[in-house]
Amino acid sequence: MSEGDAQATRSSDYALVAANDIDAERLVDFASRVWHDRPPFERILSSWWRHASPGCANALVHQASAAVVGLCTGRPSEWIIGGRLHPAVSICDFFIDPRHGGKLLGRRLLRSFEAPDRFINAFSISDVAVAYGTRLGWRGPYASSLMVMPLPILARIGHSLMLARAGLDLEDHAVCGGQMPQALKADLDRIDTTTADDAAAHMRRGANEWAWHLSIYPERTYRFCVAYRNAEPIGYVVTRRMTSGRSRQMGRLQAAMITDLVAVHDDPVVLRALAARAVATAAELRAAIALFATTALSHRRALAAIGFVSADFPVLGRLLRERAPTYMWVPRGPGAALTADGMTMTFADSAVDLDL
Repeated sequence: MSEGDAQATRSSDYALVAANDIDAERLVDFASRVWHDRPPFERILSSWWRHASPGCANALVHQASAAVVGLCTGRPSEWIIGGRLHPAVSICDFFIDPRHGGKLLGRRLLRSFEAPDRFINAFSISDVAVAYGTRLGWRGPYASSLMVMPLPILARIGHSLMLARAGLDLEDHAVCGGQMPQALKADLDRIDTTTADDAAAHMRRGANEWAWHLSIYPERTYRFCVAYRNAEPIGYVVTRRMTSGRSRQMGRLQAAMITDLVAVHDDPVVLRALAARAVATAAELRAAIALFATTALSHRRALAAIGFVSADFPVLGRLLRERAPTYMWVPRGPGAALTADGMTMTFADSAVDLDL
């Protein structure tokens, strides 16, 4: 039997199925094998993809034993690249049972999300997923910037004067139950339309995208702040309090996540004002720190200008550098001509916000 025939035989021993079609008992059993050092294993049942459409998570099942041996999830979206709209998927969770290694199962799972004209990317993936992506010819990995504002309750005091000088009108919305006010939907769509011509490739961020995002965990409260200049919406920021205990690294530290930050044409005044408003929101939520991750230089400059700590900071910077999400993409089709500094990604682009 040739090597190709052997691989085909091994592949036929495993069925590709929608992960949401797998019963809870087998999912927990799979988690106990791939997360053996990270109990409780039942937390796989509260994963974001369990609340999404079946196409968001694929699994491989060993047909002889009916055991789940692989899982890969993908967050659906649309990306604007070179002024054109493309369907996209951001690869998120990626696990292979080590007892079934050496059978090209990881490659099969990752490629199950590929389709003509679809942009495949990943933001915040494991070292194992990075290794698989590299072997498949993905571009990267590149490090994003993880930035932190310690003690927002103190930092917000110095921001009040800056906000007054920005000459912007800010309007806040607390969104819970997955329902957005019509005025907020209209503003998000207006900002999304205006940013479509911006040079950097980015995920589309209109009302439909946020409606999907908010539907995954409708019990969560997201705090939107929209910036206006001359009554025209020109940017927004989204902040929420992280769910205590969901992150092993964060433990039970009270933290606020800046899920997304957008300004038309990356206006630095707007970015700084919105970031300052996010800090104030984190203070209102009694968070000990505020977190933001980004690939964009404009974001890094704006946050650094108002006191966010980055990887350049002594001691703490090393921790931020080690925990900063990495990103990669498939350099074919829509992603063929992209460069690492030619795209903007934040927590909102992947499932990081949904996971934490």
